[in-house]
Amino acid sequence: MATKDRLRLLLDRSLPSVASQSRPPQMLLLVNDGVPFSSFEQSLIESAVSPIKVVIIPNARTPGAAGAWNTGLLRLSDEAFDGFVAMLDDDDEWDAEHLQLNVATAATGQDIVVSGLRFLFDGHPVSRPLITSLLADDFLVGNPGWQGSNTFVSIHALRDVGGFRDGLPSLNDRDLAYRLLQIPSIRVAFTGKWTATWHSCSQGTLSSRRSPAKIAGLRRFWHIYGSAMSVQQSQAYFCRAKEYFGVLQHEIMVDCDEAPSQSRCRGDLNGPP
Repeated sequence: MATKDRLRLLLDRSLPSVASQSRPPQMLLLVNDGVPFSSFEQSLIESAVSPIKVVIIPNARTPGAAGAWNTGLLRLSDEAFDGFVAMLDDDDEWDAEHLQLNVATAATGQDIVVSGLRFLFDGHPVSRPLITSLLADDFLVGNPGWQGSNTFVSIHALRDVGGFRDGLPSLNDRDLAYRLLQIPSIRVAFTGKWTATWHSCSQGTLSSRRSPAKIAGLRRFWHIYGSAMSVQQSQAYFCRAKEYFGVLQHEIMVDCDEAPSQSRCRGDLNGPP
């Protein structure tokens, strides 16, 4: 989990859902991208998921979610972790069976398991189909429903693609999914059940309409992947940006400060912090 100044949401929503798992995680690795926790706040976090082991570390890389997630992946690698990484945003929640069902589905030799992620917007459910198949190109235009809080991927696959792209302000889920699904030998399975919930709102999140992070993320994603899109995909990308986020094509296509050598296929896990 990556978190930034959301202690109340951690204690009231996401951490209780971790504690409720019928198959508890081996460890909860919480990467703090915000104000350091006091010793009292750390004790509250530990108590919220007890007896699950909690490790709290600061983001040691580029500020933002991607840098925090890469900090966590490097810590797991340093500890010779050899399993699956289940991600949860600090304002989302898992059903009690989420980890158990993902582990059972992965037992047949999968690299990625995707379960259904419900979508609540300002507290109201938004209908979306349950994912039963995925292609890399699905993520060039939009996201069919594999996002942060239903990510369940082997640490080996995450390392193979270099983890996340440090400093990418938004669209990290689409960027990671595209790169993972480009691996020819990748093995993907689907639980066929809704076991996680994404809480979004009209204000104060990366997905909020015309948020600076969303505009910057759309611009940088286009800079990286625009040349890989067909004319139809490009048109759909710009139409979706306008419809969902109020961001116009000319705002996306302006010059970007992304290094020209930025690779489509690799994240920054093994690069400099």
